[in-house]
Amino acid sequence: MPFLQLRSCLLILAVALSLSSCGYIPRPVAGVPPGTPWDALPLRKWLAEDRAEPVALSFCAPPECSPGLAVSVIRLTGKDAEVTEALLKEPERLARGLRSPAGRAKPVKTRITVERLRDGPLPGFAIDLAPADGGKPPAYGAAFGKREGEILSVVLVIGEAQDAVLATARQVAARELGS
Repeated sequence: MPFLQLRSCLLILAVALSLSSCGYIPRPVAGVPPGTPWDALPLRKWLAEDRAEPVALSFCAPPECSPGLAVSVIRLTGKDAEVTEALLKEPERLARGLRSPAGRAKPVKTRITVERLRDGPLPGFAIDLAPADGGKPPAYGAAFGKREGEILSVVLVIGEAQDAVLATARQVAARELGS
């Protein structure tokens, strides 16, 4: 599947999942500018044991906002929290898994790079994904997490500009996770 199609499918899936769990009152992500051009999706608790629970999702889409960004806060428990915490501390494992997903016969034709973010108290990483041929611009992401007992809270930012993604992830982590 071409990179642009994959990115579009992932975005559509994320929005569909978020909309399917709509409540009545959106909770904006702390650390992003309030109001226009930012929007928040209303989320209610997903009823699942040992699964991720969305807390907040805000986005700023072009052309009103440049670069485009999506910012989410989720809580994880159980095995999902353990796996995610391990990936926050060793993102190279995530890159290896994306390059060689189980059951895939053909090699992935996407350039994937990850970097541990060690400049703060929280474990985190930055990731960028781009077509191997360089024909389209990359997508950037960053994540930070904080463990409190059984709960792992994670801030995830995805966008079109690496600097904006990293700055937003740090800003939101400071507000949402107390780093």
